[in-house]
Formats: sequence, C-alpha cells, structure tokens
Amino acid sequence: MKRISFVFLASIAFFASCDKKATLPSNNNNGTAAATPSPAPTTGDGFLVALQTVTNTTVAGFPINTVFGTGLAGFGNLAAGTYTDAGAITLNSKAMTKNANNTYTYIPSTGDITGVDLSSSINWNVGGGNGIPAFTHDATAQDLPNSGDLSAFASINSANDFSLSVSGSISNSDSVYFQISGANGSVLKRMASNTTTALFTAAELQTIGKGTGTVVVAPWNMDSITQGGKKIYIINELALSRLVDIQ
Repeated sequence: MKRISFVFLASIAFFASCDKKATLPSNNNNGTAAATPSPAPTTGDGFLVALQTVTNTTVAGFPINTVFGTGLAGFGNLAAGTYTDAGAITLNSKAMTKNANNTYTYIPSTGDITGVDLSSSINWNVGGGNGIPAFTHDATAQDLPNSGDLSAFASINSANDFSLSVSGSISNSDSVYFQISGANGSVLKRMASNTTTALFTAAELQTIGKGTGTVVVAPWNMDSITQGGKKIYIINELALSRLVDIQ
C-alpha cells in the first residue's frame, strides 16, 4: 500500500532510539501522547528520514485515509544528540526548514495538504556545511514499507488485553513500531520485520489514561551511506494512525 496519512506534523520531532541490528523486540514507555515514533541512530554523522503517513478517520460511516508525506534530517554528533547547520536540504525538491536545534523538518505551506509526494521517488539534496559535505542521494530503490490498513476498531477497553494490528501484510520493513497513546502517556513496542500485530496488556493500557487516544503502526527500513567520510543513515518509514476512545 502506497497510501499513507497525515499524522500530526509535530510528531516527527519524537524519536525512539534504536539500531538496525539491535535485539528485538524492545518495549519502551514515553510521555508523548501524539508522537509518531521514528528510529534515531545513536552512531554516525547524520540521518535522512522520509516519512509517509496515513491517518484513518470515519466520515458519515465511511473510512477515509488522509495522505501526507514529510521528511526529517539531522547532522552532527548523533551519540551526543547535538546537530550542526548542514546547509539547504530538499526532499524531492521541497525545501526543509531548519529548526532551532539544527535539525530539519518539512513544514508545509498554506494549502499544502499532501506534503512531499513520495509515491514514485525519494531524492535528497544536502547543501553541506560545517564539515558535512554537499551531496545528493536517491533512496527510491530502498523504497517505503508496504502495509495493509489498520484493523477496524474505534475504541479500546483498557481493562482487557488488546492486539493492535493491520488487516493485511507488511513488507519491506526492518522493524515495526506499535504504539498506543493516551492522556497520561504512551506504550511503544518495537517488533521484528514485517510483524503485523502486537499485544498490549491491560496493565500497560491502564498506564496511559482514558479518553481520546491515538494508535500508530509504523514499519520502517534503514540503510547507510558514506559521504566525505561521514556515515549517513537513510530511513524510509510508513506510519498508519487513528484516533480512538480509550475506555
């Protein structure tokens, strides 16, 4: 499935630290209720993340998937979490915005409801600076993960165990994040490649609070390249999300 969604743009500022060769699965709790988890390498000199999201809503009884493409980049000391200005960066010719901490995100202009089109190409252009070389990289062949839709449900009973899943298969992923978030926090599970379901226990669900919550299934893949002696991670991610009632 190349349809993906609009997940809250601010969510891509959240990262779940991981390494492609790390032991799976690993479970973490965090307090970012609306965040989309994304891999954050802790070695190397930079990362480029292409993210397509699909947010599922129901309008007049019909399911609607809202598609949005975006990106995130950072260069510097990944182990220390400090970043440097790497010049102008574009993803498929759309300019990224440099944040106060020198990471980069794509900020859509008014009326831009689909973001970066990642359906047929994933091309990066890095201007370079402060020790980061200028380079281009075509991640199209690496491709985005594919996934079926989120399974159909509108509410979660936190008194019982709950399996978060997709209705079909997942392919072309190195790992899959499963996350349920509520008013009091989130429970995040990292599962092995192409896993389609994850079990959340009642004990875990009761930590996140009741009311409106968010579920996310996010398969991703990761590769690395070397440019001017710098190791750069290339990450392609798909995130499927839905608002739910946590009871």
